[in-house]
Amino acid sequence: MTDRMQTWFLLAIGGLGGLLYGIDFGVIAVSMPYIKALKIYTDAEVSWIVGAVMFGGILASATAGVLCDRLGRKAMIAAAAALFLVAIPIVCFSGTSLAVMLTGRVLQGMSAGYMAVVMPMYLAECLPADLRGRGTGIFQLFLGIGLVTAAAVGILIAAIYGAADASAETVPDAAKSLAWRVNFWWTMLPVAVLFVGSLFLKESPVWQAMRAEANVAAATNETVGEQPPLLSRRYVIPFVLAVLVLTFNKTIGMSSIVAYAVSLFQKAGLSGALANVGDLSLKGTNLVVTLLAVALVDRKGRTWLLKVGTAGMTVGLFLIGVLFLAIEQGWMAASPVSGFVTLAAFLLMQMFYSLGPGICVWLVLSELMPARIRANGMAIALFANQFVAWGLASSFFPMVNAWGYGPVFFGFAVSGILYFLTVLFIPETKGMPLEKIEHLFDRKG
Repeated sequence: MTDRMQTWFLLAIGGLGGLLYGIDFGVIAVSMPYIKALKIYTDAEVSWIVGAVMFGGILASATAGVLCDRLGRKAMIAAAAALFLVAIPIVCFSGTSLAVMLTGRVLQGMSAGYMAVVMPMYLAECLPADLRGRGTGIFQLFLGIGLVTAAAVGILIAAIYGAADASAETVPDAAKSLAWRVNFWWTMLPVAVLFVGSLFLKESPVWQAMRAEANVAAATNETVGEQPPLLSRRYVIPFVLAVLVLTFNKTIGMSSIVAYAVSLFQKAGLSGALANVGDLSLKGTNLVVTLLAVALVDRKGRTWLLKVGTAGMTVGLFLIGVLFLAIEQGWMAASPVSGFVTLAAFLLMQMFYSLGPGICVWLVLSELMPARIRANGMAIALFANQFVAWGLASSFFPMVNAWGYGPVFFGFAVSGILYFLTVLFIPETKGMPLEKIEHLFDRKG
């Protein structure tokens, strides 16, 4: 295989990794209204089902760094795909058992968690510096494609089996039960392709060099190089910045918005069918703007996109909070008009998120971490990311029931402000080799 063909193959597998992550989180948005309408679980239990994927991500993050360093990047990509293929049948055959359903969803989350660590890291280590931004952006681009595909299939299934309005009694329970399972079953096909393709990948040259160095050291009973302590400037500053970025990327509520999009649009005044269309338009906006961001990330740079993106996203979250507060206080009646106005605010928020945080978060994570702590550092950062996402998604319905949708979105907007302030401290890394980025945080750098 020529170098050019190898690069295209690498990008294709990276895209399928992003697709897995996208459908992992997107499939529940179109399935959850059916599950809720069946009234098998309480609102709190439905939130647990949604949040179980994030909890699985937490578990994966606890071991991802060690496994990526011990088994290699290639093996972990294959393992993440295999875990997904095991999880889906467990979810679909769960029946009315909450424990079995949660088990399958946790395994789904572990699959996504491992993929979120290993794939951006693998792409960053294997791609040349001038392609690293666009190449790693492929992961986010196909993540968006996964979300859009899940939403589009959800609309098709709603057309076949009926829309999933929580109060609708015209759709038989048998149809609702079949509809949400079909939403899950189809996702196995692209992930099976990813699993087979991962077997033909080459191992990361960075990992091979680290293993060779470790093997030589073991054979000569020597230590591996001279490593500065973790609390040195060279390590701790990029580590803290990456953790903060990954944490704020969830405290703005994006995971909850993705998971509860259909229900949010229903609350704003759209019918079940229109809410599904709104979900598709939200994820379609993410996809289109991500295409633009992929083209801009190696031209305008990471920090420019992050500043513009976090600022615009925060304004959008504030507008959403105002609209929901108006509906909840009776200042504006929930109707198709209010639903479409609220949808417009969501689209504004999504546009800026996709332009900045959506495309750049994986780059910040993979580029800022020095090679010797990259696997474990990325895993810890993703642990914080998934822990926050799990907490918000699992408690979303209880939060809005207690405080209202408006105040919850105002809280997300405050997190957006903190996100913007953090971005001001991130150095520009476009076009830099990974080795040079490591020295940005040396005292002389």
